[in-house]
Amino acid sequence: MRLTVFVLGPAGSGKTTFVASFSQWAYNESIPVLTLNLDPAAEDLPYIPDIDIREYLTAREVMERYELGPNGAIVASMDLILNYVEKLRSGVEDEEEGYVVVDTPGQMEVFAFRHGGEHVIKELCTDKCVVIFLIDALLSTSPSNFISQVFLATSIFYKLRLPQLNLLNKADLLSQKDKERIGEWSRNIDRIGEDLEIEAQGIERILTRNILMAIKDFLDFSSISIVSSKTMEGFENVYLELQKLYKGGEDFELPEHLREF
Repeated sequence: MRLTVFVLGPAGSGKTTFVASFSQWAYNESIPVLTLNLDPAAEDLPYIPDIDIREYLTAREVMERYELGPNGAIVASMDLILNYVEKLRSGVEDEEEGYVVVDTPGQMEVFAFRHGGEHVIKELCTDKCVVIFLIDALLSTSPSNFISQVFLATSIFYKLRLPQLNLLNKADLLSQKDKERIGEWSRNIDRIGEDLEIEAQGIERILTRNILMAIKDFLDFSSISIVSSKTMEGFENVYLELQKLYKGGEDFELPEHLREF
């Protein structure tokens, strides 16, 4: 049995660095792990993928072939990946068990919110799968920025409707005070409400309260953990959470909207 881990997050959140670091950590711990790069626009990677979409197409080739700009080439590449998804799946199925860590495109919305991305997820999720959503720690030190990052995580959860771990990445760049404050925000909705009211004077209190309650509903069953891809801080806890999905719990079933493809 395999657990496929799709690593998502906004550009700059550290997806590729996390994949490189977590896969190295797993290897050091003698945990079976396979890396899969799904970013056709990646130029240099800090790891050597076991399976790489760039063996079949790159965004640069698509840009030249179809006379597209960089953004258009990335969008077109995601649609063209569907022509090779069976080959990617075959590479995954060669492994009998363990973790398949998937490095997704830098532009999160191209993968997460397009039909092609959902189809790729469906094809690669051969046994069980989970989303790891990375939140950039440096963009989360104010109440409003923290809330905006959580809303991105929420949107991914409701779009894909898969088990999801939310990780506050780049913890090594935070002060201890920042870590404690963000940790309290993720656990105490009243505290973030108080800090937000101080920061954002003039916002309607009713609107603010409704937003906070929506965040609370999400965080009640999908908490945020602090990690660092540089120091591997928090990786053991990430592994323990993944193991709960991999080895235990209820039988896994793909959401209906993904099984329809």
